[in-house]
Amino acid sequence: MKFVDEATIDVAAGNGGSGCISFRREKFIPFGGPNGGNGGRGGHVYVEADRNINTLIDYRYARRHEARNGEQGRGSDQFGAAGPDIVLRMPVGTIIRNAETDEVMMELLEHGEKRLLAKGGDGGFGNLHYKTATNRAPRKKTLGWPGEMFKLKLELRVLADVGLLGMPNAGKSTLITAISNARPKIADYPFTTLHPNLGVVRVGPEKSFVVADIPGLIEGASEGAGLGHLFLRHLQRTRVLLHVVDLAPFDEGVDPVKQARAIVNELKIYDEELYNKPRWLVLNKLDMIPEEERVGRVVDFVRRYGWKGPVFQISALTREGCEKLVQTIYQHVASMQEHHEESDVRFDVEASLPTGVDLLAQHGVKYDADIEALVKPKAVKKAATAKKAAPAKKATPAKKAAPAKKAAPAKKAAPAKKAAPAKKAAPAKKAAPAKKAAPAKKAAPAKKAAPAKKAAPAKKSASAKKAAPAKKAKRS
Repeated sequence: MKFVDEATIDVAAGNGGSGCISFRREKFIPFGGPNGGNGGRGGHVYVEADRNINTLIDYRYARRHEARNGEQGRGSDQFGAAGPDIVLRMPVGTIIRNAETDEVMMELLEHGEKRLLAKGGDGGFGNLHYKTATNRAPRKKTLGWPGEMFKLKLELRVLADVGLLGMPNAGKSTLITAISNARPKIADYPFTTLHPNLGVVRVGPEKSFVVADIPGLIEGASEGAGLGHLFLRHLQRTRVLLHVVDLAPFDEGVDPVKQARAIVNELKIYDEELYNKPRWLVLNKLDMIPEEERVGRVVDFVRRYGWKGPVFQISALTREGCEKLVQTIYQHVASMQEHHEESDVRFDVEASLPTGVDLLAQHGVKYDADIEALVKPKAVKKAATAKKAAPAKKATPAKKAAPAKKAAPAKKAAPAKKAAPAKKAAPAKKAAPAKKAAPAKKAAPAKKAAPAKKAAPAKKSASAKKAAPAKKAKRS
């Protein structure tokens, strides 16, 4: 079966049925009264987690899921039937998001967990609902309410305690085959694993943990090289990561240290939180290295890689060192769980982890003075180019002898700004006598008395008096 971990679907709950307006009409029964029933509820849409499903392929092709509407109300006090609910079964670990707002609506983390995804609409009321002592013949009804509709984005993240991380052909599938009953495809060519594989590792009675194996990563996976880096989402729920490294590559020109740093670089580019998870180094394929060269090659790898965390030396093919690795992983996983039984006193997790510092101390080897653990390769290239271009910047004469900047007399002695007499002593602004004592405005005799305008009629009367004798003389 094809593995699908992403899908987009549309879900729609059923609409509620409308109410009914009806009156009882029977022989010999006058004024039977209202008997219109209510409408039925629309069907709900539920989701349920099922551990027997491990892919979202069912929702890749069936993208529209609708519940039926509720029935209409009828006469004779008959209420409409509710629409049947539908249940969408999904794998455990599915994240349901609203495709329009990208908001996480819910996560299915336990088998049998059932959640309401879309609520059906309520049914409308018939006229029987509105009957009262004062309103005995109501002619009123309501329509049914619409159901909820969503466009959803489904994303599957497998639930595992341990995640395997590494380059193609590093031995991850062989390791999960050796410690569990999982049987993934194993071949002598890269990218044999095309989808995540889960395996249950049984340590003892009622003691087990789950391991997830994802496709291999290569340098440039964040830019689309290989199978990409989207499969890293399946490691975000894990408690510890096992970085599997091939110490005996088929091509002698391949440097395991460079490959290991490329993997860590892609991990950091994808998600900073995933990069900060507990990570153990697992050196694989020791059976392909002569016994007299094993210790030297392991110590040289740890020194050049600059790793100071836990280190395990195994051979997945011969199962050498796998038992110790399994026991240590279980104790670590059990210690991180909220409710777990008291751990075995024979296994102290913190003290029993073999680290790179202890390994080099046992053989009297020290780390390089200029080494930086887990440095991103791209950052190293940028720093190298910056160092090469640095002397050109130092030998620029403008920066060493910049007389204009050091002796800037105009900026230091700015007499105009410091001693601004016009601004400090502004007599005109402080003592403005014309504005404070405006005598012309307060005592304006011309405007108040206006003698010329009042005396205007005197001129007119004078002319009239002068003309009066003339008129009288004419009459005489």
